[in-house]
Amino acid sequence: MLLINGISLSTAFSETVEPKGTNSDTEQFSNMAWIKGGTFVRGSNFKENQDTLKMCRKYDRACRLWWFSDEFPLKLISLKSYWIDIYEVTNKQYLEFVKATGHRPALDDTCTTDSCWEGNLWKGNSFSMLIRNQPVTQVDWYDAVAYCKWKDKRLPSEAEWEKAARGPSGNIYPWGNGSPKGRATYNRKWKGIATMTSVGSYPRGVSIYGLHDTAGNVWEWVDDWYMRTYYSVGTKKYPKGPANGKYKVLRGGSWINYPDSLRSAFRRWSQPDVRFNDTGFRCAKDSKQFIE
Repeated sequence: MLLINGISLSTAFSETVEPKGTNSDTEQFSNMAWIKGGTFVRGSNFKENQDTLKMCRKYDRACRLWWFSDEFPLKLISLKSYWIDIYEVTNKQYLEFVKATGHRPALDDTCTTDSCWEGNLWKGNSFSMLIRNQPVTQVDWYDAVAYCKWKDKRLPSEAEWEKAARGPSGNIYPWGNGSPKGRATYNRKWKGIATMTSVGSYPRGVSIYGLHDTAGNVWEWVDDWYMRTYYSVGTKKYPKGPANGKYKVLRGGSWINYPDSLRSAFRRWSQPDVRFNDTGFRCAKDSKQFIE
């Protein structure tokens, strides 16, 4: 399925974007959504941060207001047009990459305890067929970059990810402002292959652009370095994040998180060479057509 602001692939190629589409174009952009360039509302204001604190404290009394301060201030941000995957990259897709390139499998081979090894759903270059359509995990930022490059794509910027997830008007969640119940995989305990859900399992949880699972299931690596004050000091036009840093940004929340972390404005960070059993990714691609 290929959505372009709700437009079918054939219609979009003939009327809207990439007018010289071929069969190879169709294959490459399959299961991607085209996001029209323009402005969108990024981040949160102080009142929204206060509301999030109340939500967070329903589950964790240790929550503090400063946890959400890196979402501040709320700003209108400009982006170019781009493509982004409708679904998170799956185990099946990542295995194709591993077999084709000899890249290391999706598992944490630095584990020294049984509990750590239990977080690995892959055993070498194999895994249970029951999880073939679940999002791949135990991949670090460099693994994600390598996969996207192999597909002639790239990781989305943090701003691209946020717009694709929450739409242009600043929804709290991809689907709007309602509860995540029945719309996302979240607030779960680790149960091995039964922990996550196959991508696209929640049709009521899609974003305005048709993206699935941008809330819950797994955190998603994006391209940007993390900086707590970047929203205050960074550019409002085509932001790409700081030039360097120690941590990379993760977005979307995962199976283990509560509703406050599933919000489309929530920012998390991690060292880029660390692998988690709750972290995956999706890819993006530049659009040939530039629209302000």
